[in-house]
Amino acid sequence: MKRIKIITVILIILCILIFIGFRIRNSIKHPFVAATDNISVVVAKGDSLSNIINKLHNDGYIKSTHVIKCYINIKRLNTTIKQGKYNINKNISINRFVKILNNGFDEEEFIKVTIPEGYNIENIGQTLEEKSIISKKEFIKSCKEYKLPQYIVTNNKQRYPLEGYLFPDTYRFKKGTSGKKIIDDMLFQFKLVMNNIEKKDKKINNLYEIITKASIIEKEARCEKDRAKIASVINNRIQKQMKLQVDATVLYALGEHKQRLYYKDLKVKSSYNTYNIKGLPPGPICNPGKPSIIAALNPEKTEYLYYVLENNVKHDKEHYFTKDYKDFLKAKEIYKKQIEG
Repeated sequence: MKRIKIITVILIILCILIFIGFRIRNSIKHPFVAATDNISVVVAKGDSLSNIINKLHNDGYIKSTHVIKCYINIKRLNTTIKQGKYNINKNISINRFVKILNNGFDEEEFIKVTIPEGYNIENIGQTLEEKSIISKKEFIKSCKEYKLPQYIVTNNKQRYPLEGYLFPDTYRFKKGTSGKKIIDDMLFQFKLVMNNIEKKDKKINNLYEIITKASIIEKEARCEKDRAKIASVINNRIQKQMKLQVDATVLYALGEHKQRLYYKDLKVKSSYNTYNIKGLPPGPICNPGKPSIIAALNPEKTEYLYYVLENNVKHDKEHYFTKDYKDFLKAKEIYKKQIEG
């Protein structure tokens, strides 16, 4: 009989401990109670995380301040919080709540999207659509309607005046973010990078020219060390009043990607086709990264006028550079044989 009583007491204690454990776990995983799905949380200047938790408890939104504060201390969560107004979902955990206040935004509501160097506006629109952030059509519409900053030079021959200035990087956007907000963020990053380049490198007097050259370098270069050489070829050909004859500008004019260009492609009527026009195209043909912009600012001093890929096997392809046209034709023939078999 005595043994049964002991077992009963132990079971009761275990049940109580399990119940307490469940309540503690529930307070950590679901610390909020509210009639609505979202709770408005305002972090004023000088507020601490402890103060915010107390306020929420006093307003009847938090179950247990003691459990939450103990958990934060035990787990050594970051208690630095950012000023602002937050719309907090009542179903989130204490970890996520603290992280939102740490960052100033909810990471889990944002979609990470990487825009590679060399993407044009249509490529960017496609990527954003695939990430379910905004449709390609809506993004392109926003690009056309966007009020341009003064530093962007425009002309009536450009396909997209923003082309070249939407900086390639990794961004975080919410689903349904407006095209304007996306453009704002990308232009902000562009200005940040350009200011950094000007501080470390040199002042940019003609931004349109540098970014247009950089966009060509971005599309043509297959390895890092070729960028400054390609920049020199562009400058040398312009100085000699030669047509640039850059395949990447033809592809941009065609509006499609091709592994190989044919003679008829080189004849396409477009202000971007540098086989037809002299000098630079009316604007950038893609959005270049920092290395290509630096190369455009610092071209190698060479006499090169031509370049062609040396081989078609290596991933890190290099170009063969020359100032002699016959030498170029010979190298071109070798490349042609390589791609044909």
